[in-house]
Amino acid sequence: MTNIPAIKGQIGNTIYYIANLTFSQIATMVSKVDDELHTANSIKEQIQRSLSDNYIKIKDYIIKREDHFFDSLVLAVYDGDPQWREIRYEIDGQTYPNIGLLELNGEEKIFPVDGQHRVEGIKKALEYKPEIADETISVVLIGHKNTAEGRERSRRIFSTLNRYVKPVRLGDIIALDEDDTVAIVTRNMLESYPLFTGNRIKATNNKAIPASDKMAFTSLMTLYACHITLFNTFISIRNDKRYTQSQLNEYLKFRPSDDVIEAFENFLLEFWDLMRNVFPEFNEFINNASPNTAAAEMRSSVSGGNIFFRPIGLLPFVEAVSKIRLEKMIEFAEILHCFEHMERIVSRSPWNKILWNPMTHKMVMRNQALVKYLLLYLYDNTILSEADMKKMRVKYAAIFDIDTEEEAMNQINNLSLNAEN
Repeated sequence: MTNIPAIKGQIGNTIYYIANLTFSQIATMVSKVDDELHTANSIKEQIQRSLSDNYIKIKDYIIKREDHFFDSLVLAVYDGDPQWREIRYEIDGQTYPNIGLLELNGEEKIFPVDGQHRVEGIKKALEYKPEIADETISVVLIGHKNTAEGRERSRRIFSTLNRYVKPVRLGDIIALDEDDTVAIVTRNMLESYPLFTGNRIKATNNKAIPASDKMAFTSLMTLYACHITLFNTFISIRNDKRYTQSQLNEYLKFRPSDDVIEAFENFLLEFWDLMRNVFPEFNEFINNASPNTAAAEMRSSVSGGNIFFRPIGLLPFVEAVSKIRLEKMIEFAEILHCFEHMERIVSRSPWNKILWNPMTHKMVMRNQALVKYLLLYLYDNTILSEADMKKMRVKYAAIFDIDTEEEAMNQINNLSLNAEN
């Protein structure tokens, strides 16, 4: 017999109980989803396969992080003989109902409607670290009937929880995440680095900057994307290891040592200081006597403005120089000086029609990859893979209405990154 202190509630026609269970209770009382949601073996197998190795990541998170925390599990209960024993509290003349004990006789079957990865992660973590047995996690307990109607109802709750729970927005991650190294350092620099302070970074939920904005250097999303690229370069050099995107994403889930955070911030400071030293428009922007319109000319509706002040131009540039840094193992200072005389007005060659539509006087948003390829190729014509070379030729031919890839390649070879005097 187990008595679980709980609060009783109701939403719609569903009665539920909010309680805490220890990790030990989760391990002994909660089972995997079996016949409860589906009877077809193929569907049951699909549900189990969906666990994949995510529960291992949760196990690692519990073991490695002392400040681990999860939101509530939603657990369905059936069979046995659950009994609700209400305890009424009266304080200062006010009665508080719906507080009591949920009595379980041990014959109940409990499975997760929401949180199967967390349940399996907790069980696995207990095998490695039994001292966490008394830690608690909040649960929402709902009733379930192992009938066709009961399965349908539980499936509906299952799908509703997954359909309407929105993922955390990237902007919120940047603002709040204390594990993501890039988010932490980006926040630090927003407070102190001259190119990013005040209104110089636009806090939008996409990479674009509104046409009406005359103050911002770039958007928060673009800056974060640039810093993700630079972090990949930083950590690859530091650890002498190339990271895939999935490995990088996994790395950023766990806060590293303060030494790593400090080193990455210094890495970014060095990079942006070099950008300011090599390209004078950055300091002109920072020191502009009219900060409310400091970016107006940089995003001119007549000339298109400066490639660095257009998110669609800044990010592929950072991606290109980062790739060069890793592939050639030369310092950013040397790389950036090679681009010192690069044409940076987007309405001029080589960017006209690629980044700028001369008919509509608007930015072209679909050619970011081509910008990166051209930057890399014009820096060093051996750096692109054969597959990327073909993508570059095909895309360039389509934009400029060129009949053959060979002719497109001839025209690319005649391009120059240097601005015309």
